[in-house]
Amino acid sequence: MPTYLANQTLKTFSELVAIDSPSRHEENIRQDLIQRLEALGIAVETDATGNLLGRMGASKGYEHLCAVLINCHMDTVPNAVQAKIVVKDGYVYSDGTTALGADDKAGIAATITALTTMHKEHLPHGPIVVLFTVAEEVGLEGIKSFDTLKLGPIGRGYTLDAGAPVGTAIVRAPSKSEATIVFHGKAAHAGAAPENGISAISLAARAIDKMRLLRVDDETTANIGTIQGGTVNNIVCDRCEISLEVRSASNEQVHAHLAHIEFCCIKAINDFGGSYDFQTRDSYPSYALDKNAPQLLAFKAVCATLQIPYLSRPSGGGSDANILQNRGVPVIALGIGYEGAHTLHESIAIQELDTITRLLIALCGPQED
Repeated sequence: MPTYLANQTLKTFSELVAIDSPSRHEENIRQDLIQRLEALGIAVETDATGNLLGRMGASKGYEHLCAVLINCHMDTVPNAVQAKIVVKDGYVYSDGTTALGADDKAGIAATITALTTMHKEHLPHGPIVVLFTVAEEVGLEGIKSFDTLKLGPIGRGYTLDAGAPVGTAIVRAPSKSEATIVFHGKAAHAGAAPENGISAISLAARAIDKMRLLRVDDETTANIGTIQGGTVNNIVCDRCEISLEVRSASNEQVHAHLAHIEFCCIKAINDFGGSYDFQTRDSYPSYALDKNAPQLLAFKAVCATLQIPYLSRPSGGGSDANILQNRGVPVIALGIGYEGAHTLHESIAIQELDTITRLLIALCGPQED
């Protein structure tokens, strides 16, 4: 196995971090990646949303193997713009003024280095399909719009997008739904006739007080993200809006908790009067892997061969894998070693960059499916 992988992946990672790619503005990094893939002889195409699909043909004699899918997202959160890399004590950081963008540029960098190494070193491999998506950080928009039939037959796939040590398989990920609730009260002068008003803020407060929020149980979380209401202090507020999310192990559990939340709204209206509007939208479905799933068995085998400690765990967040798995593509999300994603303290160990690159090369190697 080549010994220079860490330096190559770090170099590519540094170059990608220098390209701003906040969600829905991935055009510059997409063009950079098109050039990198085409330089390796990989056929590429983009769809109307901006997702990038590449195909690397199998080595001679390995055309019979099922294709391996490698999936990452090109976008970053907004605070990873104008990031500047600092390398210290074996770790890569930003300079502390932005997030680093290792979520998910570390995954992309490892993918590019792995493909480049296989190409230059003439390492044997089966067919490889690469999918780099857009707008993952704002609700998996890119993968939701992607026509998965374009992938063709996939034997096993790997989404490189989890803040966990390399060697970690995300065997279960939650379903998520969001809700917007608007409480309607009645305006009145707060000093002259407050008794004639119905405070929408009081409605919201009473409902929220009854809701089971944050860590609801072992499988369910619920969080109110925003609340807005009122304009001035001398008018009883007649409109208050809250937005929230619910995550759980299944769509049914999510919807059951949303029903509980709406019941709390009904009770508040019964107490104070007024009315409410309750709108929900499903963000993504859950997935749970069978212990004999081919992508999981192959991953465990490669970890054992490379002497990488294998871990399996559930995740509290979603990824492109949620959509792909529910559309029948046999994928699994993998930990790629970044820590503190989306924060000014985000980092990744150089050793993890090396390990995920070696892991990818082995995953794409000739394993009989």
